[in-house]
Amino acid sequence: MQKLPLYQRFECALCHSVETPLPGAAPLNSFGVDFHANGDTWDAVLAAKDSDNDGFSNGIEIGDDDGDGVPNVSIERSNPGNPLDKPSSVNEETWGVIKKLFSEKTR
Repeated sequence: MQKLPLYQRFECALCHSVETPLPGAAPLNSFGVDFHANGDTWDAVLAAKDSDNDGFSNGIEIGDDDGDGVPNVSIERSNPGNPLDKPSSVNEETWGVIKKLFSEKTR
């Protein structure tokens, strides 16, 4: 886990199946397979890949968009090994826009 820029939210479940996310006891999920095939290395190649085929790159999901090892956020946006877990479209910037729309309507 420490080889990834962020891993606090999902821990072992980033690379292992969600049903039994303990290393050695659980098979690798799609991101875990890709991470291992990439030499257990986090880089721009792995960040650009969409391991779980959910339409979001691993970098977007992990929170290091370009794979340089420097996170863009403080915690993972979603799990790159789980196709049902996708990043929210609401972030700090979009939330500000939403709040502004409602505050202007109430004036």
